[in-house]
Amino acid sequence: MTVLRLPAALGLALIVSVSSPMAEGKRTARLERIGDAAPGELLEAPTLAAADTCILVGHSDIVWRIDAWVTGQELYKSLLDPASGCTDPYPFMVTAVNMSMMFDAATPLRVSVDIEDVDYTTVPGCPIPGVLLAISADYMLEVPAGGGYFDIWIPLDTPIIVDGPFFAGFYIANPIDPAVNAAVVTDSLPIECTTFNIWDESIGWIDLVDNAYYNFPGRLVLEASGIPGGTGGTATAPQTAVLSPRAGDVLYADVDLWCFDTSGSDAVDYASFEYSTGGSFVEITRDYDGYRPLRDGLSDQASGSGFSYKWDFSSLTEGTYTLRTTIYDTLGRSSSVLTTVYLEPTPPIPVITTPDNGEDICPPLSVIMTCADDNLSTVEMYRSEGRTEYSAGLTPMSQLIVGDANGNPLDGNLAVNGEYGTYYSGPVAATVALQAWADRGVTSLVSGSETMEMVAEQLAVLFSTRANTGTYDEDLYTGLAAYSASHGDNLELDFLRSPDYHSLRTWEEEEERIVILGLSGQPALYLTVDGFRGPTEPDSTHVVSVANPLTGTIQHLSWRDDTDYPEIAVNGTWQRVDVMISLLAGSWTVERTLVGIDFTGADGWSLVLQQSGTNEDSLYFVRAVGRDATSYRGASTVLVRANCTQVYVNGDYNDDRVTDIVDLIILVDFIARGGPPPTGGAARADANCDHYINITDVVYYINFLMERASPPCY
Repeated sequence: MTVLRLPAALGLALIVSVSSPMAEGKRTARLERIGDAAPGELLEAPTLAAADTCILVGHSDIVWRIDAWVTGQELYKSLLDPASGCTDPYPFMVTAVNMSMMFDAATPLRVSVDIEDVDYTTVPGCPIPGVLLAISADYMLEVPAGGGYFDIWIPLDTPIIVDGPFFAGFYIANPIDPAVNAAVVTDSLPIECTTFNIWDESIGWIDLVDNAYYNFPGRLVLEASGIPGGTGGTATAPQTAVLSPRAGDVLYADVDLWCFDTSGSDAVDYASFEYSTGGSFVEITRDYDGYRPLRDGLSDQASGSGFSYKWDFSSLTEGTYTLRTTIYDTLGRSSSVLTTVYLEPTPPIPVITTPDNGEDICPPLSVIMTCADDNLSTVEMYRSEGRTEYSAGLTPMSQLIVGDANGNPLDGNLAVNGEYGTYYSGPVAATVALQAWADRGVTSLVSGSETMEMVAEQLAVLFSTRANTGTYDEDLYTGLAAYSASHGDNLELDFLRSPDYHSLRTWEEEEERIVILGLSGQPALYLTVDGFRGPTEPDSTHVVSVANPLTGTIQHLSWRDDTDYPEIAVNGTWQRVDVMISLLAGSWTVERTLVGIDFTGADGWSLVLQQSGTNEDSLYFVRAVGRDATSYRGASTVLVRANCTQVYVNGDYNDDRVTDIVDLIILVDFIARGGPPPTGGAARADANCDHYINITDVVYYINFLMERASPPCY
């Protein structure tokens, strides 16, 4: 009889000590011959599709099912040896674990798998489970109607490489109703020291074929899959890293899913994004276009966003979700990452509908907002002054003073001479951004003894700039996170693809972030945003000032949003703005003036921007911040200009100084058909001053023309 009472190793913290009746119940187990039942798959592991995958088994033909043994809240182990069935076995990359089971009725099943090394010394002559090497997340499965025989394949979140035999583990986390009669299956060769079970720490591990409760007639059917030779050939197996979202994020309505492969494999095929609420995973999308531009400051690069997808989850139910991000290669190998997030499909964001971004206004003005969140409890409105000449005060830097390779940092460090300065727009743009925060007093990011050149070289290492002769967005983003973690962990990073001008200006000026732009085109490079000039140019473009690493100077460049995507003109050539990446110090606070608070949306969400505190021909950011019943917060912002030089006649919507049927037609066309707003802005359509723009304003205006109502508000 072999009863192993061992120190807690893998998973024992997960095993709940169960009373003695469970142990006594194990003694009532019984055998049933399986026959020719064909297994199904309760959860398929994608790695099984790989041409060079090797399935490790520690059993022969499947003969028996063990009834009345499985109780749940227990862990099973099987000793597996890649050398027993795989050609060129080591190093062996373990990717997934399977345990075969049978059920007489439908049941939920929460499981996880693990890998441990082999302990050859604690019990002389008997290998037992040793140190934990890898463990998966929990998977919530649903067993369909009874009578089924299932292979339950569970992938490891991150594959683990082993150089010898190992123990594969299968943990059943939930208790199982005895009426379900969940059963494990075995072969007919009772070999000791190969399969184990634990359900109570005080009892410890038991050898399933030699114990005090019930001796199995053979070895447990518990298997593993993996790639022999470590990488499955010349191509490196994928390794998934997730950039967005982050674990624990609360997400509003939609999110940019973004991942990349860190292995450097040239055989990556596609990325899959999935979600689960505890049961089976539902695929969101597959992205086969993982192209990402190498922004090297030299060559022409097409626009690309890597493996990413804008996921609109507004139709889902609010709650906690698990996202599974998996990258597959052309051999069928894969790597997955699980991320737990909270989805809020109807976010507490009071979207400002009146006035519009860039609109001229004349306070007092009703600022009107809409919100999809039924639980919105308050809306606060703030005002902050915009500047016609805004500068973040960046210290520009030339990329040609870094990237030295020949020991002479003053020779230009040009690519044509075998040096790297030409490729350094990423490290230099990021250095300029970090220096801006150091200049604002966040000294942990750049110490007093470090020059900007020293910081740029550190970032070049984190960004793999020399290895790649340029920088990828993924490397810049993760490299900045790594830099922050080692320098006070005080940076909050964010990104937005294809940003419009007002989104850029809100981040940079109103929220006081420092923003880096990633450009495709000729040449693809990074620029750090310094500021803005004026609201809008006569040709509807905007002027954005940047620290240009190509020149080492602050330059004023034209920006336009009137194409299918935003563009900025560098050296007279329009280049696409693929992404903006922002850096915000977590300790930083922005000063704003509170305008008012709306405590109820019963009459619509609106607040009045008063004339007091505003000046003619000045720019203002108006920010609405919502808070819902669970204290989640969201905000929207518009940039407007105070302009009261044009005084309109109330109700005169075409500015001909007369109120008549023509103005009524303009009002109806705007409200009912989405036509142009009245001259002076959309807010003037609020004829009855109820802070809504709808058909009641048309009725009010008709009554006004019939002399049954006073003149409209605006």
